[in-house]
Amino acid sequence: MNNHIAILMGLVASTLFVCRETTATDIETPLNVMFIVVDDLRAELGSYGCDQIKSPNFDRLASSSMQFNRAYVQQAICCASRASFLTGCRPDSTGVDHPYTPWFNSVFRKKYKPVAKYFADLGYYSRTLGKVHHGPRDPTLTEPHFAEKAPDYLLPENSHGAQGWGKVYDRLLPWEHADLPDNAFRDGQIADETVATIRSAHKSGKPFFIAPGFQKPHLPFVCPKKYYDLYSDQDVQRSPNPERGPGQPLFTISKEINGIEIFGDFPKTGLADKDIVHGLRSYYACVSFIDAQVGKILDELDRLKLMDSTVVVVLSDHGFHLGDHGNWGKATCFEHATRSPLFVRLPRMKTAGSQTDALVEYVDLFPTVLDLCGFDVPQYMEGTSFVPLLQSPSTPWKNAVFSQFPRRADIEGKKTNIEGYSVRTKHFRFTQWRERETSDVVFEEFYDNRKNDIEDKNLAADPRFKAHVDQHRGLLHDGWKKALPPGVENSSNLPKGNDDSYYHPTKRQPAKK
Repeated sequence: MNNHIAILMGLVASTLFVCRETTATDIETPLNVMFIVVDDLRAELGSYGCDQIKSPNFDRLASSSMQFNRAYVQQAICCASRASFLTGCRPDSTGVDHPYTPWFNSVFRKKYKPVAKYFADLGYYSRTLGKVHHGPRDPTLTEPHFAEKAPDYLLPENSHGAQGWGKVYDRLLPWEHADLPDNAFRDGQIADETVATIRSAHKSGKPFFIAPGFQKPHLPFVCPKKYYDLYSDQDVQRSPNPERGPGQPLFTISKEINGIEIFGDFPKTGLADKDIVHGLRSYYACVSFIDAQVGKILDELDRLKLMDSTVVVVLSDHGFHLGDHGNWGKATCFEHATRSPLFVRLPRMKTAGSQTDALVEYVDLFPTVLDLCGFDVPQYMEGTSFVPLLQSPSTPWKNAVFSQFPRRADIEGKKTNIEGYSVRTKHFRFTQWRERETSDVVFEEFYDNRKNDIEDKNLAADPRFKAHVDQHRGLLHDGWKKALPPGVENSSNLPKGNDDSYYHPTKRQPAKK
């Protein structure tokens, strides 16, 4: 009886891997997936035209993949962004702002499995490492989640920083560059263990889904000294928009606990010029550190000749402000927080080395990977597979992408729960801040991005842009389904997620099913 069951299970598993040619490569499925997540990485690398950043491995990947120049996250903070792209659903549906909510953990993600768990249940060798989720890890993958063991800081004088985020950082500077090897640091350990996992998965004979999550260049900017030494003070480029502009209330910028403000005495004094230079140089160093770790993974895939059977996706969970609008953090609806780097590489890719300016969203990633691997995209998902772009980067695509961010703001002297909903089109950004309970509009922003992405002047009340503002107000009202590529429809009908615990901390109790 048991032998019959085993044979039947083997037949069922084999049907999951029926070969199907993708539209962007001559390789048939099953394909492996290497899903590399970076934290707080701006869309500023050598391949993106930023010559001051030393990123040879990202640039190498760009030469053999498709680089997405206009990829946008749905909410520019770790928890909400990850909940969205790991499930293929938008923040209003996941109910995640910051942090993962009890309802998301106990209800939503059990019904709608995150990507690593989804592939595990399809029979893949599946593992996550480091910072993939920003909450409980996926259960019952092929190997247990790998959690690195290094503290935030490594030098003895900063050892009290190991207590955890936000507890003692007011006594520390937001950077450290110890003269130690890569694997003394968290991300070096993640890279080494990812290489070991690739080898184990390869030996298993199964297709694999492996997702390493690197923690840098997230604050604090801690990395080996050799990467800091790659740069000089003259290499740094200060933000061209270091102050909050006219028509930009404080709630549009955010001074929440997510940036450099929690370190040292910066909240009282601001950053002196020497600190700005040191901060930028330290951020660059962390980018180069992560670049080297990505290189180790690519090298191992090459060594095992797995590049001809592996989809490689490299992304950041969101961007990061390096002094833009006076902010050293994320958690805004502005360009530098919502736009992130994205690379997708396929085996023997026909469009390798190309770039696309098509507007894509991170919520599209899960559907795209499923599509590439020959699996149907579930109806509930709110993202759109962009496989057609991988075949032809100039394919007509979305006419708008959507981001959002919640705030507790002072509106006319009253503390009010609001949320900013932002729509980005080819040339413009429009953001509408709404009162959460009533959906009443409390403020609007409009930016002309045709010359640059500084977004320093709010033009919402400028009569010269009235027609554009009205058009974008309509796009936001119509929503993401009306902005899909020509001929593409989405029938998802998810209810609004439960995010009460964000606005009412006393409700942070385990959710009932």
